[in-house]
Amino acid sequence: MAEICESVSVPRRTANYHGNVWDDEFIVSLNSPYGAPAYYERVGKLIEEIKHLLLSEMEDSNYDFIKRLRIVDTFECLGIDRHFQHEIKTVALDYVYRYWNEKGIAVGSRDFLNRDLNTTALGFRALRLHRYNVDSGVLENFKDGNGKFFCNFSGDKEVRSMLSLLRASEISFPGEKVMEEAKAYTREYLNQVLAARGEVTGVDQSLREEVKYALEFPWHCSAPRWEARSFIEIYGENHSWLKSNFNQKVLELAKLDFNILQCIHQKEMQYITRWWRDSEVAQVNFYRRRHMELYFWAVISIFEPEFSQSRIAFAKVTTVGTVLDDLYDTYGMLDELKTITEGVRRWDISLIDDLPEKIKIAIQFFFNTANELAAEVVSKQGPDTSAILKDTWVRYLESYLQEAEWITTGCVPTFSEYIKNAVASSGMCIVNLIPLLLMGQPLPNNILQQIHSPSKIQELSELTIRLIDDLRDFEDEKERGEMASIIECYIKDNPDSTVGNALNRIKGILQLSLEEMNREFLKQDSVPLCCKKFTFNITRGLQFLYKYGDGISISNNEVKDQIFKILVEQVPMDE
Repeated sequence: MAEICESVSVPRRTANYHGNVWDDEFIVSLNSPYGAPAYYERVGKLIEEIKHLLLSEMEDSNYDFIKRLRIVDTFECLGIDRHFQHEIKTVALDYVYRYWNEKGIAVGSRDFLNRDLNTTALGFRALRLHRYNVDSGVLENFKDGNGKFFCNFSGDKEVRSMLSLLRASEISFPGEKVMEEAKAYTREYLNQVLAARGEVTGVDQSLREEVKYALEFPWHCSAPRWEARSFIEIYGENHSWLKSNFNQKVLELAKLDFNILQCIHQKEMQYITRWWRDSEVAQVNFYRRRHMELYFWAVISIFEPEFSQSRIAFAKVTTVGTVLDDLYDTYGMLDELKTITEGVRRWDISLIDDLPEKIKIAIQFFFNTANELAAEVVSKQGPDTSAILKDTWVRYLESYLQEAEWITTGCVPTFSEYIKNAVASSGMCIVNLIPLLLMGQPLPNNILQQIHSPSKIQELSELTIRLIDDLRDFEDEKERGEMASIIECYIKDNPDSTVGNALNRIKGILQLSLEEMNREFLKQDSVPLCCKKFTFNITRGLQFLYKYGDGISISNNEVKDQIFKILVEQVPMDE
C-alpha cells in the first residue's frame, strides 16, 4: 500500500526505529502438519502411558523424595506439567510435604537425620511454587560455621545441589536474607563451574547446560516456552537420562506437545498478521511495527491452547498501545494530543476530524480495536465491564498526555510524581485487563478487584514493567530530548547522586517489587490461578524480551532468533 502523505509539512520528532523485520508473506505461508488428529491421538496415548508408569514407579519408591521431585521439575521444565496436575499434587508434592519440617528433608532413605541440600532445595522450590506453606529458614541448616552453604557430596552431585539451591533462592519474598545469601553464593559457585570447563571432573555436559540456562535465564526473565524448547534440547542430548523407557516417553510427549502448540500459535500469528496488514494503519509509518514481537510476548506469557482469545486480544491491545506510545512520545504535537485525549474521555471520535490524516487513521484504529474488544468482553462478562474498559483506556492516555507535556515543556518532575504517572503509562492497566476478561473465567467485581487496578498485584505489575522498561531505555530517551526520564527525576530529588547511584537505587526498587510480586502471586486467595499466572508472567515475559536490550524497539537480533525457535522452527522428532 502507498504511504499516507501529509498535505502540509510539519516538523515532527521521530525515534528512528527500524521497520518490521518479518516478511508477512512468510508468516502467512507457514503450514505445520501438527494440527492433524493423529498427533493429538499420540499425545493422549503418551499421557496415559506416562501416568501409569509414574504411579507404578512411585509405588516402588517409598521415601525416595528426590525421584518424585525430579519428575515434577522435569515435567515443568519441559512444559508438560499441565497434563499431570493431579499426579504432581498427590503422588509428589502432598507426599513430600507430609515429611517436611524446619530442618529440611532426607534423601532416598528412612534415616531422616541425614538431611540433603539438593532434595531440600528442590522440594522448597516445588512446594513454594505450588503454594504450600514453607519457610526459607530451612536453608539455614545447610550453612557451615563461616556462613557458607555446603552439601555432603562432590562433583556432579555438589553441582546439582548448588543448582537446585540457586533456583530455590529465586522464589524469594521480601526480607528473606538467607535467599539473598544463597543466590549470591550459588551464582558465584556455578559461574566458576562453567569457567573451569572440562577441568571439573564428574560434571557431565547435560548438567553444565542446565547450569548455563539457570545463570543466563533466572526465574524472573525465563519464559515457559523458551524453557521448554531449551530443555527438550538439553534432555535430548543426555544419553544416560534417555536410557529409561519412562524418560523416552516423557521426551517424546514434550516434543509432540511443543509442535502441536506451535501449530496453534502459528495460526493465531497468521491471524494477527492479516489483521494488521489489512488495516489502514499499516500505511502509516511513524510507529514501531512489532505485531510479531507483541504476539510473541503473549505466547511467552500464556501459551495454553484454551487461552487463544486472550493471546489475540493481548497482541491487538499492545499493537494499539505501540501506535499510541509513539504518537504521544514523538510524532504528535501537544495540542493534537490534548484533542485526542479529550476525544477518548468523551469516547467521541468526531473530535479528531480536523487533525492530520495519519493521526486520524491511528485514532480510528484505536477506536475500532477498543470497541471490537469491548464487545468480546461484554459477551463473556456482561455489560458492566464496558465502563471499566473505557475508564482504563482514559487513565492510560491521560498518563501519556502528562508525559507529552513534560517533554514539550522540558519539565523534570519529582521522582514520586514521575513514578505515579509512569505506572499508568506502562499500559499494564489495559494490557492486563482485557486478556484476563477473555480467559473464560467469570470475574465478578469481588474477584476483579483483587487483580485489576488498584489491586496489589496489578500495582506491582505496573511498577515492575515500568522499571524494566525505563532501566533499558533511559539513554535513548535522553537522546530524544526527553528530560523526564526516571534517572533524571531521581537525580533531581537527590542532587548529590550520580547516574550509577540512581541506577543502583532503582534496581533495588525493582528487586523488591519482584519479590513482592512473588508473594502476591503465590499467596492463597479466591482469584483463579490462570489469571494470576497471566499477570505474573507478563512481567517475566518483558524481562525475557529485554534480556539483551529493548527487544520490542530493537528486535532484529536475539529476539528474532528466539521467536523463530518458538514460533517457526519445529522440534525435530526421532525417526
